[in-house]
Amino acid sequence: MSGVYEGLTVIELADRRNQWAGKLLADGGARVIQIEPVDGSPGRWCGPFVDDKPDPDRCIDYWWNNTGKESLALDLARPAAGSLLKDLLLKADVFLESARPGTLAALGLDYASVASNERLIYASLTDFGQDGPWRDYVVNDHAHLALGGQMSSSGYSDPKAPPIGGQGHHAWHMGCAFLLHGITVALFDRMTSAQGQYIDVSIHDVCAIGTEAAVPQWMYYGSTMHRQTGMHANPRRQPPLQLPTADGKYMIAVMQNFGARVWENLVKWMDEKGVAGELHDPKYQDEAFRTSEYRTGTVVRDAIARLIAASNGEECFHRAQSYGISWGLVHAAEENYDIAHYRQRDYWRSIEQPQIGRSIPFPRGPFACDALGVEARGRAPHLGEHTQHILAHDLGLSSEGIAALRASGAIR
Repeated sequence: MSGVYEGLTVIELADRRNQWAGKLLADGGARVIQIEPVDGSPGRWCGPFVDDKPDPDRCIDYWWNNTGKESLALDLARPAAGSLLKDLLLKADVFLESARPGTLAALGLDYASVASNERLIYASLTDFGQDGPWRDYVVNDHAHLALGGQMSSSGYSDPKAPPIGGQGHHAWHMGCAFLLHGITVALFDRMTSAQGQYIDVSIHDVCAIGTEAAVPQWMYYGSTMHRQTGMHANPRRQPPLQLPTADGKYMIAVMQNFGARVWENLVKWMDEKGVAGELHDPKYQDEAFRTSEYRTGTVVRDAIARLIAASNGEECFHRAQSYGISWGLVHAAEENYDIAHYRQRDYWRSIEQPQIGRSIPFPRGPFACDALGVEARGRAPHLGEHTQHILAHDLGLSSEGIAALRASGAIR
């Protein structure tokens, strides 16, 4: 299938921080050549591994973040390998890198050193950008979520409980999303200017403006958002609304609709389960009253908790949705494979994994759009799988020359 980035050649200097940007480009049809160390990208060694056996070709995290890419294994500490990368950049449309500031300049691979390719879009993703007093600081994904502000809005409502950082490399993904936006805009500009440009994305900058309502709440009202269990942060502390069901699941039970039809159906449902309590009191027929009581009191919330506790998860989810109540059922990750909604939307793509002798379902992409054609197009590469092909067909090296490079340790 064709894709929005079809025809582009992307060189990605492998790192866990930038690999998702490369994946999105590859899923959009670009040819992405990942430059790895000869012992493998850091992303190959982070785990989890199939059968808990550490192996650069059996890392599940790497499989997800590197679909459809090619692998060229080079030891960039050797001048010969650096020359190969420079030659590839002469032919490339985009260069993705996330090395510490100054590292690539020492190798002769900074933007100024490769700018002879005037159409090259050179995209850098670093912790704190290429300049400023923090540029040499090094932090991990969780530290970014803390320093950027996300963690203050993430976790349980109990103020004594520590904040919780997400486990999905959220800060790195935010940085990659902004990097991809910048690359896409630069590609549009290149269509008229015929010129590439340099893009400098700081993960910290991205996190600092990605705190949802926390920064505006402080700027406009001078108040702080509080963490809320199972929901968005809120300027007022709220009781948890991630509530257990009769069959051991959890509902996210946020009430946003207290109209007459919704309320009538909700109370009838509570009557069926015998949990309505005092909600037949005439004062609850006033929408303004029940909305206010829900926000400041406990009667409506307690009744909802009793209703959910008396209902199975699937029943609770589908019945609430049929009434126009926006409750959601929490699923274990593996349960998503069997959800009818995903099957109807043709969401899963089966990708063969020869390391384990079977295929694995991968998500199609973040959205469905025939014109853009974004989806995983193949498995992640084995370490150095395409070294021979790239050097021979892209750079025109002879078999003897490639063998000499391999014997020297410059390539794998």
